[in-house]
Parts: sequence; structure tokens; C-alpha cells
Amino acid sequence: MSAPHGDAAVAPRAFIKLPDPPSSPWAFTDASSRSFLRKWDLEKHARVARFRYTKPFHRMDADEFVRDFFDSDVVNEHFHVLDRTARWRSVREIVRDASSRDEPNERADADADADPNLTKNKIVEKASYAKTPCAVTSMSLFDRLRTDTPTPRITRVGDSDALVRKIEDQIDGFAVADNLRSCLIDACDENHETLFSETEKGEFLFKIFSHVALGGSMCQYEERLSPYEDVAKAVYKSLVRAKKDENGNAAVVTDVYSATEVSFGTGTTGHDATTGKKKAVSLFPRPNHRQNFCYLCVDPWRRHVTVWYHAHVPHW
Repeated sequence: MSAPHGDAAVAPRAFIKLPDPPSSPWAFTDASSRSFLRKWDLEKHARVARFRYTKPFHRMDADEFVRDFFDSDVVNEHFHVLDRTARWRSVREIVRDASSRDEPNERADADADADPNLTKNKIVEKASYAKTPCAVTSMSLFDRLRTDTPTPRITRVGDSDALVRKIEDQIDGFAVADNLRSCLIDACDENHETLFSETEKGEFLFKIFSHVALGGSMCQYEERLSPYEDVAKAVYKSLVRAKKDENGNAAVVTDVYSATEVSFGTGTTGHDATTGKKKAVSLFPRPNHRQNFCYLCVDPWRRHVTVWYHAHVPHW
């Protein structure tokens, strides 16, 4: 069992900010990939940052790792998320404000801003997250989008890159005007439950593909399939590393975690007076949207972690 957070005997792991890699193959600065992310409204409300960490990462103690990440001084300096008013702020600032609302005797925001050390007094005690399966090593998963297997077809007969258009519909806030997006989001679509298995839909690569295909609230959609595939592949390769196993086959060595909120408080501070449970704040201004994501991609061999964050902010 890990020692309590803040125990002097076991210091939390430290994080060191890393520069972005060269623009190729780093999708988030590569001109082509970035232009599409901007076109699909997946850049304005997104952040990407890379860190090196001390103290080995163990899969059996991911709780400690994710908590240390969000409670790190360096991470809070270099990685911000959107608060409830869609302002970019550190997680600690958001936690501090949530504590202030619950504790009227704390200093006002203006005083806290004047004393940055107050931010550090608000400790992230836990982060809610889910392990995201990440085992795919090729784009063959999406080959079926180009065949005549789907009913209705996703791409046209005679042009397997052109998406089949349909009368535009609004589903869960998305403009659905082709069979690809219908397959991804419309529960009534014939392909929604049958074209990809639940296991395949859970894979990190599939999630990336879905994110880029659905886009943000001001997305300018494509009429062809290949841009979505190309950018999904570039993003995946930027976040995930594979190496040869003992049989010479490629295997993913990166662990991926999807974080949603952080809990805070020390002792009785930050606990709900009714339930006694620690209070939590969301990492997103509007929780529970499918285009909200905060992926922590951990490479235990290099001791690197890359965070890719996006918050869905409605245009209207």
C-alpha cells in the first residue's frame, strides 16, 4: 500500500517539463495535422504537454501516479484546463476556488491571487480516471469503412475515400450529415452496434478516430475519409510508443488513463458535510460530454507522460 500523500518518508514523484518534439512526427505542431485539428475545432479548447517523471511507475499503483500528476507544482505551472467559465487555469486554482466556495472564512479570490503559495495549500488527494485499452498497432481496424460490408455503406461505391452523404440531422449536439458520423454517434444507425465491437470501440486508437471525426462545436467536416484516418494515426503515434516483443512483433508499451475529475481536502477540509466524502471538481466546464477528454499517456520505459486535453465548449 502506498504511503499517505504528503508523508515525509515517501516523497511524491516529481515532474519535469519537456519541450515538444520536432514538428514531424509530432502531430500537434506538424503543419498538416494541426491545420485539420484547427479546422475541426479541436485546437482552441485543447492542450498538450509532455513531462518526465521521477520515481518508477507501477501499473498496480496508477492511483498514486495520477494523483501526483495533478498535484505537481510543475504540472500546474505548465498544464491548464478550462474552468466552469471556460477560462484556462491550473487544476490547483480550480480546487482552491471550489474550497473557497465551501469555506467562507478563506481569503477572497483577489487575496489568493496575490499570494500564489495559497494555491499550493490545496492538495489534490485523488483523481478519478479509467484505464483506456491501448493495444492496436495498425490502422487495419478501419479498413471495413471502405468495403461494402457496412449497411448502409460508409464510403461510396467506386470511390472508397468519399463519404456517403445524408440529410443533415442534429444528434446530441452534433451535425450528422454523412454515414460515418451517423455510425459513430446515432444509436439508431444500423452500423452503430454491428460494425465495431465494444472491445474495438474501447481502444485508444478508435477513441482518437472518433474524436477527430466528430470534432468540436464549430467543426468543419470533411467529405473524405482519409483526413480523419491520417490525423488519427499521427496523433496516436505522437502519444503512444510501440516496440518489438520477444517474437519480433510490435507491441504497445504505453499505458493510457482517461481522467475526469479530482478530489481535494485534508482532514475534514473539502469533505461534504452530509456524506462525509471528499469533494471533487471536474476537469471540464461542462462535464459528461463525449468530446471531453484528458488522456495521460505514460511511457514507463522512458519515464515520460504526455497529456492530451480537450473540453467541449458549445458555440451557442
